[in-house]
Amino acid sequence: MKDITLETLNRYSDEYKSDPTNKIIENAIKNVGIQKVCLNSDVVKRTYNIFNIELPKSKIYHQGDSLRCWIHAGINLIKNNVAGNLDVEEKEYALSVNYLSFLDKLEKSNSIYNRIIEKEDFEYDKEVKEHYLQAAVYEGGYFEYFRALVNKYGIVPECIMKDVEESKNSLTLRKLFKEKVKKDIFRLLELKKTESNETLLKEKEKMLSQNYNILAKCLGELPFQFDYEYKNKKGECVTIRNITPKEFANKYLTMNLNHLVGIANIPMYNKEYYKLYRKKHTENIFDDSYVEALNMPITVLKELAIKHLKDGIPVYFGCDMKKMLDKELGIMDCELYNYQDIFPMNLLTKEESLSIYDIDYQHVMLLTGVHIENNHPVRWKVEDSYGSETHQDGYYIMNDNFFDEFVIEVMIDKKYLSEEELKLFDQERILFDMDEPF
Repeated sequence: MKDITLETLNRYSDEYKSDPTNKIIENAIKNVGIQKVCLNSDVVKRTYNIFNIELPKSKIYHQGDSLRCWIHAGINLIKNNVAGNLDVEEKEYALSVNYLSFLDKLEKSNSIYNRIIEKEDFEYDKEVKEHYLQAAVYEGGYFEYFRALVNKYGIVPECIMKDVEESKNSLTLRKLFKEKVKKDIFRLLELKKTESNETLLKEKEKMLSQNYNILAKCLGELPFQFDYEYKNKKGECVTIRNITPKEFANKYLTMNLNHLVGIANIPMYNKEYYKLYRKKHTENIFDDSYVEALNMPITVLKELAIKHLKDGIPVYFGCDMKKMLDKELGIMDCELYNYQDIFPMNLLTKEESLSIYDIDYQHVMLLTGVHIENNHPVRWKVEDSYGSETHQDGYYIMNDNFFDEFVIEVMIDKKYLSEEELKLFDQERILFDMDEPF
């Protein structure tokens, strides 16, 4: 049968009506929605907010209506290290997200302009459309972006460059800035037909100055040097004079971000375990923020994450958050909704989801705790960046089956890798398209 006819519809209807429970479920869903009807109360009951390895709670950020989770997770990763070196209370200490967000947008525009100027055979092919047009100055990012920004520009305390309206609710700025950069792309392409690279570079400088103008008006001027006053744990007033963001990072950030490497679990049709992959056309700082990861079995990611947590070090990780979580309850579990008991369907496996582009590297957070029973992780504590009023005081409880199915990458210090694992980073990088789900 190729076509659906009235006869087939009537047959489907008769089959539906033959089971009286279908109508009961239909009425319930119409009244309260799918998730409330399908919520598995057994999962809720067995999800305890208890962890036998747990880092101290710290200040919970709120990224608002922005796509800066990767910066928030990076700041969450380093803030306690900086606070400890300043001798201030970790639970209240904050670093500026807005500062790095400003620089990220400016650097992304510069990278795009450089690629256009350098590329000799620039045409409107598939690759160009996806990267240079559709994804121009996208606000999202990866750990490698965060590290590159901190290495180049340093960090500043939150009070030096606070979040403002357009950093927390950035939709208008994102659209405006993206249109400006796209207009520049067309300008450079036209000049490229007749002008030299020297002329193109001069034009690029004008464009970057304009971009700085836009960002400064919306996000505030960058602090190139600042004074900083605070009280330490002893209640003493401390004053730091005329320090640059780079000097501040060099002195008070002692966590070595350059030692962190990506360990991913990407069991899709075109990826192999124990291979090193790099994403094409994905960077913020030109030629200095490549996104790459070693593809490994999921058990390896867990073992390495636990080593971090046992040493009191949080874990930066990326996952898909579109399924199987309840924001109000603050629970992430693959059995949280019993869809298969309610509907005639089977759910996708992780391999199927990745291969068919149903899940991807969608959100970045921090692992700050784990509960282990019989040498196996049962649940994980996850620090999010949507304020302390959501989830469980700003945290999720992620049961281990969610880690299996939806965690895609963890950033791990090289010191926790075995010699064999370290050698895998010496192999040639395998390039893959930027639109793939990582």
